[in-house]
Amino acid sequence: MLIRRGAPGPRSSNAHQGETRVQYHTFSEVKKEISDIGRCSLVSQWPILRFILCAFCLGAAPAWGDAHGPAFGYSTTVLGVHDSSVETSLMWRLGTAMIGSKLSYGWRENLQVSISGTFHLDPGEHPVGRFAATMPGNPEIEGLLAWRFLHKSTGIGTRNECTLYVGGSALTQTPRRTDGPPLEREPGIYAAVATGHISRRYYFWAGGGYQRYGRWNSSQLDHQSDSLLTSLVVGWRPPFFDHDYPKPDLRFFWETTGERIGRAWRNAAAVTTGGGGGGGGHFYDVSAPLPPPNSSGVIVLPNSGRTGVYSGPTFLFTYRAMAFQTGVLFAVWDQRNGTQPAERFRAVVGVSYFFLGGRKREK
Repeated sequence: MLIRRGAPGPRSSNAHQGETRVQYHTFSEVKKEISDIGRCSLVSQWPILRFILCAFCLGAAPAWGDAHGPAFGYSTTVLGVHDSSVETSLMWRLGTAMIGSKLSYGWRENLQVSISGTFHLDPGEHPVGRFAATMPGNPEIEGLLAWRFLHKSTGIGTRNECTLYVGGSALTQTPRRTDGPPLEREPGIYAAVATGHISRRYYFWAGGGYQRYGRWNSSQLDHQSDSLLTSLVVGWRPPFFDHDYPKPDLRFFWETTGERIGRAWRNAAAVTTGGGGGGGGHFYDVSAPLPPPNSSGVIVLPNSGRTGVYSGPTFLFTYRAMAFQTGVLFAVWDQRNGTQPAERFRAVVGVSYFFLGGRKREK
C-alpha cells in the first residue's frame, strides 16, 4: 500500500484529510504512476518516487523460492498461479529408508493442489506416523489441497500468512509388523493449519495437523495408528546469499517437531499361529503373547503408539529452477509403548524442479 497526496491514482480509495491510498497490483501501474510524477515537478516529487522504487524492488520476494518451505515442519508457502513443481525425497527413520515423490500445481491465487506417494525400501517393520508436514510417513498415495487464506503485508518485504491443508490418502503397501500379520490397507484423511511471519531475512512458522485412518467397509476391523504432528520453524536468510531468481539463494532453518502416534489394533481372527518368517509377509514372533481381544473383537497392539519431540538443523539451496534440501532432526524426547526401538534421529535429502509457467505468462 502506497500513500500519495494529491489527485487519486489507480485503484484509489479511503481518501481522508487530503490523502489518497493507492493499491498497486501490476508493474504497469507503477510505471504509469512514475510517468505521471515525471510530468510534475520531479524535484519536489523525488521522495515519493524514491519510495515507490524501494517498495517495488524490496517488496517483491522471490515467489518461486518461497514456494518451498522447511524440510519437516509446517509452512504457509504455496505456488504461484499456473506454476508447478516436482519433488523427490529420500527419507530415513528408525533404520528404514523411504522414497517419496510429490507433484504440486498452483491452481488459483493462494490455492495449491498436490499429490504425493511414499514407498518404503526395506523389508523389515516400518515405523508409522507422519514423516513431514506435507509428506506422508506411511507407504501411501495422498492428495492435498493448500489454501492460503491470509496473506497480509506488514511492511516492505514482510507479511503475515495462514494456510489450511486438507487431504485424503490410501495405503499402497502392507508393511510387516513384529506383533502380528500386516494390517489391512485403509483410507485416511488429513487436516492441518499453519501460520507464519515472513521477511526477506527471517522466517517464523508454527502449525499442526492430524491424520485419521478409517476403513473401506464395515467388516474391516484392522486400524492403523492415527497421528498428530506439530512443528515450530525458525529460518534465516544470510545477507550474502540474499538474491532473487535466478541467482543462488541459501536459507537455514531450525526445526522442531512434536508428534503423538495413537494405538493400532487388529482383527483378532487374523492372528494365527503360523511359523514366523514364512510366506505371506509374516515374520512376527508367535511366542510373544498378545493381549486378549476386547468386546469388539479387536486386539490393541502393544507395540504401537508413541510420543516424541525432535529438533535439528535443515537448509534449502535454490538456483534457477532447482531446489536442494537436506536436514536432520535429533530426538529430544522419545516415549514409546511395548518393545519398539528408540528413534535417535530422522533425516531427509530432497531435490525439486520448478516449472514457472505463471511467471512466463506475465512476461
